[in-house]
Amino acid sequence: MNPKQKFLYRAGLTFIIVSLTLWLTPFTVPFLPLDTKTKTGVISVALVISEICFWIGVLFVGKEVAKRIRSYLNPKNWRKGQRAAQHTDKESP
Repeated sequence: MNPKQKFLYRAGLTFIIVSLTLWLTPFTVPFLPLDTKTKTGVISVALVISEICFWIGVLFVGKEVAKRIRSYLNPKNWRKGQRAAQHTDKESP
């Protein structure tokens, strides 16, 4: 990987990480001493910016990496690794 590709890959991962942290905003903003309209606006803007950052990151790192990251973050897939480990334990003598 040449230096330009390495920089774009790292920049893409940074964009994806920023988008993931912005997704936490809706869970923290309701506890801030702000007006309801302001809270609604902050949450909406954070979610839109989060999606924009994610897709910019996808452009930089590639579709396969982004798909793998999304699958790690999907709650449906969290227990699949545990189930596979349990099945291999049962099959072992």
